[in-house]
Amino acid sequence: MPSPQQSLQKLFKKGLKYHREGRIAQAESCYRKILRLNPTSLEAREMARILETKPGSLQEALPPANSYLDADPATLAARTAEFLAKGKNQPAIDCLRRLTELRPDSVQAHLQLGEVLERTEDFKAAAKSYQRALDLQPGSADLHCYLARALFRSGAPREAAELYQRALAIDSQRYDIYNDLGLMLTNVGNFGAAIEAFKRSLRLNPQCAKTIAGLGYLFESKGDFISASEAYRDAIKLDPTLAAAYVDLGFILYGLGEVAEATDYFERLRAIQPDSAEATANLGIIHLLQGNFAAGWAEYEARRRVGIGEGRVLTQRQWKGEPLNGATILLHAEQGFGDTLQFVRYVPLVAARGGKVVLEVQPGLRRLLSRTDGAMQVVSRGEPLPEFARQCPLPSLPLAFGTEMNTIPAKVPYVYPDPVLVDEWREKLQGDGRRIGLVWGGNPEMQRDRLRSVPLDALMPILKVPGITFYSLQVGAASAQVKNLPRDVRVIDLAPQLKDFADTAAAVANLDLVISVETSVAHLAGAMGRPLWIMLNKGCDWRWFLEREDSPWYPTARLFRQSAIGEWKDVVSCIEGELRGRQNSSQRMRDW
Repeated sequence: MPSPQQSLQKLFKKGLKYHREGRIAQAESCYRKILRLNPTSLEAREMARILETKPGSLQEALPPANSYLDADPATLAARTAEFLAKGKNQPAIDCLRRLTELRPDSVQAHLQLGEVLERTEDFKAAAKSYQRALDLQPGSADLHCYLARALFRSGAPREAAELYQRALAIDSQRYDIYNDLGLMLTNVGNFGAAIEAFKRSLRLNPQCAKTIAGLGYLFESKGDFISASEAYRDAIKLDPTLAAAYVDLGFILYGLGEVAEATDYFERLRAIQPDSAEATANLGIIHLLQGNFAAGWAEYEARRRVGIGEGRVLTQRQWKGEPLNGATILLHAEQGFGDTLQFVRYVPLVAARGGKVVLEVQPGLRRLLSRTDGAMQVVSRGEPLPEFARQCPLPSLPLAFGTEMNTIPAKVPYVYPDPVLVDEWREKLQGDGRRIGLVWGGNPEMQRDRLRSVPLDALMPILKVPGITFYSLQVGAASAQVKNLPRDVRVIDLAPQLKDFADTAAAVANLDLVISVETSVAHLAGAMGRPLWIMLNKGCDWRWFLEREDSPWYPTARLFRQSAIGEWKDVVSCIEGELRGRQNSSQRMRDW
């Protein structure tokens, strides 16, 4: 639902449109309606004055654009509306900043400045503007909510939750504020208080689909995916146009392995919103999961319109696979470490098309990937870039090459550790028997990480197989689980010595096998051509496809899949049996 300020702005834009077209009566009606709803609106007051004094062309009625910062407050307000109507945010911000200097006591000016700053994603500056408006009008529940939203988006969820509570102290009958408070409390992990907030919202408005969807988000955050899916379905029944619920339900169903039903909801979303990037991107992912590359790669491009990846905007044209004839091209990491390791295989192919490749990767991969074949230069994200004529995100390279299942460039290895580091790590990993690396947790900030990660203690049957020395390649918070293992179970923790992926790669080069959930180390081992067993959850990522035990991307990988959502016992039992069987045979590890 648009805010009151957004509704007034939309009405003002309609008035401007009528004004430009010479439809004076309709324009005046819009301006007068705004003044009835908000008598302090400087924009509407100024435009109504212009109509009374000079009802002709809007452009003739206003002073030249290049003099707007020296204008009076009313003209500044009108110029602001003109710039916003044309989508020119920065000149509008300049006008509003000047307006707040001339009218420091104008709640409207500070509020509107906050909204435009928030639109440009300058959330901290937006919060400052909202705070000034709130200081002038401390009894406004809406201003508390504006500030709460900006604070949350600037990374301060606890402060935002407190502001929503203050807003409710002013107006306790606002079901929408209870809903927003529930979402905020969910984000800070206070699930009990969040449920109470959602319940109060529903008492005030039992048919609020957004609040039902909010409960779905709470259940999802707690890991109760069945209850989440039921809540999202209920929300859609109440409001069949609630696009966010379709997206969230589709995500959940995909994670539960219910691919056909997920497809149905994304298609329903596209039916009600044909230009929905969320629907297109997710249908693309499902096509890729099913091996339908022709449709999948094209639709997957919509991912960048929904905030997947770095969100960078480059002026250079994206490369589509045409000959480069010696031009310099920037290939840049877009998503996680695993994606970079998977798609960096295309760098030599781009060079073969005549490109001088500048490869930009995450800092943690810079040292390792400095040896990438075909790369003229490898830089860390954030470092200065040389001049380049074309650019392409790494995950868009399969589309540029028209990759099909049988043309995946799967020759391994294509990632090479530093031989000096490999020798150093050989000395560190002296141990009896087979040497196996373990990774059991992904990035907890990633969606559905609970589904793909497994607690270390659930791997106990594997850890008790005799004749094996286990090494933890796990980094991050999950690495602490090593300390909680029983004394008779030994896993050597390498995390303190892993400075970046160059160290991890050197360690992997000295291991007989890597057993991992679907995370970056799995991609690393696969890219190095090392023996690799991957533990996959029921609704795994698209790149592992459906039901296969092998990987076209990584020939040395073997896939072990859950039979039911959240059930790791079958996977662990299968891996345990495989390890024990091979310990009793003379089969070489690389043949596993």
